[in-house]
Amino acid sequence: MNTVEFLFVLLVCALAAFVGYQVQLSSKKPELSTRVIRDMVAEKELVEHSKEFQKKEIRKVSNNIYMGIGYALGNAIMVIAPDGLIIVDVTESSMAAKEILAEFRKITQKPIKAIIYTHHHTDHIGGVGGFIEDPSNLPDIWAHEQLPLEIRKFHTTAYGAKFKRSMRQFGVFVTKDKFQNAGIGIQLNYGKAKDSMGFILPNKLLEEMELDTNIAGLDVRLMKIPGETSDQIGLWVPSYKAFMCADDIYRAFPNIYTIRGAPARDPVAWYTSLQRMLDLKPEYLVPSHTQPIIGKENVQKVLEVYRDGIQFVHDQAIRFINKGYSPDDVVKHVIMPDKLRLHSHLREFYGTVPWSVKGVFQLYLGWFSGDPVDLFPLSNSDKASRIVALAGGVSEVLSAAIKAWNDNDIQWALELASYVLVVDDRNAEARKLKVDCLTLLGMRNINAIASNYYITSALETSGALHLEIDDKHRAEIIQALGARELFELVTTMYKYEECGGRSDVVVFEITDKKELYTIQLRNFVAIMRADIRPEQYDLRVSATEQAVKTMMAERIVNVHLRDLKDFKLEGSEEKFRNFMACFESDWNK
Repeated sequence: MNTVEFLFVLLVCALAAFVGYQVQLSSKKPELSTRVIRDMVAEKELVEHSKEFQKKEIRKVSNNIYMGIGYALGNAIMVIAPDGLIIVDVTESSMAAKEILAEFRKITQKPIKAIIYTHHHTDHIGGVGGFIEDPSNLPDIWAHEQLPLEIRKFHTTAYGAKFKRSMRQFGVFVTKDKFQNAGIGIQLNYGKAKDSMGFILPNKLLEEMELDTNIAGLDVRLMKIPGETSDQIGLWVPSYKAFMCADDIYRAFPNIYTIRGAPARDPVAWYTSLQRMLDLKPEYLVPSHTQPIIGKENVQKVLEVYRDGIQFVHDQAIRFINKGYSPDDVVKHVIMPDKLRLHSHLREFYGTVPWSVKGVFQLYLGWFSGDPVDLFPLSNSDKASRIVALAGGVSEVLSAAIKAWNDNDIQWALELASYVLVVDDRNAEARKLKVDCLTLLGMRNINAIASNYYITSALETSGALHLEIDDKHRAEIIQALGARELFELVTTMYKYEECGGRSDVVVFEITDKKELYTIQLRNFVAIMRADIRPEQYDLRVSATEQAVKTMMAERIVNVHLRDLKDFKLEGSEEKFRNFMACFESDWNK
C-alpha cells in the first residue's frame, strides 16, 4: 500500500468514526441533568399592570363620588347624597371594608343610608359587615331579585370544585416572588385569621329592568345590566352624570368564560348593557374593579371599544362555528385586530379571546365538538397509558419531554410529562419537569388568572400545597345558607356505591322556621322534598335551623347529638349516624 492509499484509508476510517460518534450522540436520550436552565421571569406587561391597583387609595372621582381601591380584589364606592351615603359594593373582606370606611369617614360623617350589591360574586358582597355601623338599624340593602338564588347556587352546586379552582385562579397561595396580581385587583383577600367573608341578605330587590327612585335624597336609576353575571345591576346618577358599571367593564379583557368554573356569560347581553351605558352619555364611569374613567369623551371611547371588542369575539366565533370547526379550530381563526387587541382596556390580563371563543361555542352548542371522535373518547388516563406504550415506554416519553423543554416547546413538554405521571406517579424526573413547565408557563403569561392557575398547580404537583376548604370557611358558608339549601347540597354528596341498597326516610322539622324537609334514599339517589309529611319514616329530627347548621359544620362525627342544644332525635342515634355516613363528610371529597 503506497502512501496515498494509506492516507485515503486513514481518512475513510476517521470519517466513519466521526459519523458513528455523531449517531451515538443523536441517539442518546437526554437526561434530566441535560435540561436547559430557563429563567423564571415574570411577564413585563402583567407586572406593569399591578400599578393599576397596587396602592391603597381613596380615589376622588368627583365632588360626590369616592372609590376605595387597592384594599381588596374589588372596589368599594361611596356616593354622597343629600341625606346620607350610598355604598356601591363592599369588597370580599370585612377587614378591608372597615379600613375603607375609616378613610371614607375622614371625608364625611353622613350616615350610610343604602348599600347596593351590584351582583352575587363574593368580592362584591362578602365585606358587608365592615360597612354596618349599627347592626340593630340596617340600611337599605339593594340587589337584583335573582341575587339570593345566585348565591345559593354558587355555594351549593359544585362548590368544592369551584372553591379549589378559585384559589388557583386568584393565586391565593402563590408565593410573593411569583405572584403579580389577580387581573382586576391586587389580590383576593382570603384566609386571614381575623378576617371574614360575611353576607347579609338584601332587603330591597330590583324586579324591573330599570327603576327610577330616590335614595338618601338623591334621584337615581337602578338598571339591570347583565354581563359578567345575569343578576348584575348598575347605578345611574343623572345629576352627577355618573354611572356605577359594576363588572361590565374593567381595565382588562372581559371574562366571558371563567376558568374557576361557571356557565359561559352571554356576550350579546353584555355588549347590549354596554350600549345602554353609551346611550346615557355619562361623564364618569365608576367600575367595581380597576380605576375610574373620567371625562365624557374618554368614557365614550372606552365604552365603544369594549362593547365592540365583545361583539367582535362573539360574531366571529359564530362565523367559524357555522363552518363546522371544532372549538380549538375556531380559536385559531378568531384573532382580534390590533386596534382592539392592543387597547388598554382589552389587554388579556383577566379574560382571554381563546377562552371566550370556547365559551361562545359552549353557550350555543354545549360540550360536543361535532367530531365523532369526541362522542365516546378514551379517558385521559387510558389515552396516556396507550400513548406511553406506543412511544416505547416511560423513558422514551420522558426523553421526548426533556427535548421539548430544551427546544422551548413548553406546552408539549408539560403534556408529555403529564402522560408519564399517569403511568408512573412516583417518577421524580417527570414530576420535577411538570412543576417547572407549569411554573414557567405561569411566569410567561400576560393573563393573571392563567399565571396564577399554572403556578398554584405547580405547588400542588410538587406536594407543597393541598387545596381544601378549611373549617372556618366551611362554617361561614354553612351559616350563610338556609336549611333548604343545606339539604339540597347534602343530596349531591350521596355515596350511592355504599348506600345504594338502602331505603331510609328521614324527616327534618326546622322548629324555629316552621319548615319540614324529608330526605329519602331510593334507587341510588337521595331525594329531598320540602313541606311533605310522609306517613311512614325511619327517623325524625326536630331542631332549630342553627342546630342543624352546627351539626353539619361539625361534620356530625364530632357532635354528641343528645347534648346538642335545640336538637331532638326520634329514633336510634346509631341509625341516624349510619344514615348521615351515606353522605360525603365535606365538600373537598
